[in-house]
Amino acid sequence: QAVQTSVLLLLTGTFLRGDMPPAAGRTVRIVLGSGVEALFFCAVFLIPGIGGGIKNLLFAGCSLAVLAGVFRIHTPKVFLRAVILFHGASFLLGGILYAFSGMTGDSVAGYTLRSAVCAAVSGALICLIWNREKKNRREMLATVELLEGKVRIVTVALIDSGNSLCDPVSKRPVCVVERSVLEGRIPLNRPEKFRLIPYHTLTGRGLMQAVEIGEMRVKRDGQEILAERALLGLYDGKITREGAYRMILHPAVLGGGYLPGRGRGECRRKTAE
Repeated sequence: QAVQTSVLLLLTGTFLRGDMPPAAGRTVRIVLGSGVEALFFCAVFLIPGIGGGIKNLLFAGCSLAVLAGVFRIHTPKVFLRAVILFHGASFLLGGILYAFSGMTGDSVAGYTLRSAVCAAVSGALICLIWNREKKNRREMLATVELLEGKVRIVTVALIDSGNSLCDPVSKRPVCVVERSVLEGRIPLNRPEKFRLIPYHTLTGRGLMQAVEIGEMRVKRDGQEILAERALLGLYDGKITREGAYRMILHPAVLGGGYLPGRGRGECRRKTAE
């Protein structure tokens, strides 16, 4: 019970990491919390005269208390997310154990040591895959300088190979940036810089306001790519909840940059996908 609870808490912490600042001593709290939860589980399980429904409520209450204590959660929103992730990890781990028992022909639940080892190995593999995916995503980030006149804005952008948003008239690539990054710093409604870009997503179609700026410089891996007269689509909300990046780059820009009149960086695929 303690091993499986530790694995579930480690998985929850891994999935929850983007919503919480790193906390010292979290691993120690996970181990201690799992031990306390396991002892409570055994104590309640052995108490005579208590119905199964009451025991389940006590088990659930203890798990929630351990969850809040281990991660030092103080807001209902983060607690709700932690509960969802904790139980999602429970279903995930339970499915792996069930599949393992089907392959071996034995009931994993009947063998404590085997069940604990399987849970630990499965949890470690899941954490490894999750962290590797996050690392790969971080490697797809770039620092971007947006230059318009004397205004210089620096932000972080995601390199998205699936972004094919383009101006249907000039066939120039359109990068997407949060409106709040530019608002109040450069004019967004000047007629000579104003564009409306049609877009198509899984949720529907529409028109996105875009603005042309003098220069955009993309810095990544010690290299710098210049895009003159770059088109930026304005997104009214937040691109990511965590704010890890506030802009999405068009892959055509990274293919050597866009230099008007030289035929580079044009969108040759279907418009505004």
